[in-house]
Amino acid sequence: MSDVSVLMTVYNGMPYLPLAVESVLVQTLQDFQFVIVNDGSTDGTADYLASLADPRITVLHQANQGTAAAANHGLAHIDTPFVARMDADDVTLPTRLERQRDFLAAHPQVGLVGTQVVPLGSSRAGSSLQLPLTHAEIYPAMLAGRHGLAHSSIMLRTDLLRKIGGYWSLNLVDDWDMMLRMGEVAKLANLPDVLHHYRVHEGSLNGSGMRWMRFSIDFACELARRRHTGRPPIAPEDFAANRNARPWWERANEVLDLHARTQYRLAVAELHGRRRMIGAARLAWAALCSPQLTCERVLRVFRKWNQLRKEARA
Repeated sequence: MSDVSVLMTVYNGMPYLPLAVESVLVQTLQDFQFVIVNDGSTDGTADYLASLADPRITVLHQANQGTAAAANHGLAHIDTPFVARMDADDVTLPTRLERQRDFLAAHPQVGLVGTQVVPLGSSRAGSSLQLPLTHAEIYPAMLAGRHGLAHSSIMLRTDLLRKIGGYWSLNLVDDWDMMLRMGEVAKLANLPDVLHHYRVHEGSLNGSGMRWMRFSIDFACELARRRHTGRPPIAPEDFAANRNARPWWERANEVLDLHARTQYRLAVAELHGRRRMIGAARLAWAALCSPQLTCERVLRVFRKWNQLRKEARA
């Protein structure tokens, strides 16, 4: 009996969906359940899913309700000890499921394990994000709103995901909250090797999208801090009102930070797509707008490089 399921949610996944599905089907670990939830797609997604004949695949359909509702719908149809998440436009590398399953089996204290990831543009893949490896590094970074895990690369224990209530039902970006809550009941980890490519699209993320994503992350972090200190949860409307009541210079600094983050994400897509010169110029502008954010990313890469150098000398 399989001990691994892959859970994918998709909304209008064409034209990248077939490559994403195929990258799962050719894994070195071949015994798994593959649950795909079509979240009310209006393009050719439903037709493509109907053409899949692999017996490992279960396709579920629902009206468009968002990724959290789709993930919880899929989770209800999973009965394996481990579940791996997969985005509908990413490409996962062949040994990922086997490596993560073996790691979780060997480390019972770990409830969730991710991998190193690289951005995948329309022309090429980039370099590793150099995510931290241990819970002691990952959880504080996540709690501070910094990337410590790539959600599309994770595998976690199904019983723990159900224990924490799955994904939240709020109309917000849902993965950060779930990963923080998992870190409160078990250890978090990342494998040291690149085993996943996450898709970056030129022009796919605008300022409002970045603003919504950062609000979701900040709200998830605030809820986690309240759990740690025994304070009651806060409603998203009240959290937003508190943010809007901050001094004007704090709000202005946040606007600049959001602009820098948006420009950085677009630059990554262009650098790995067909607009490398524009991407380089945009990256320089992002660094100018937010030197602190740029320094954090450079420092993360430097620390990882220094760690690898020390290990090579040992």
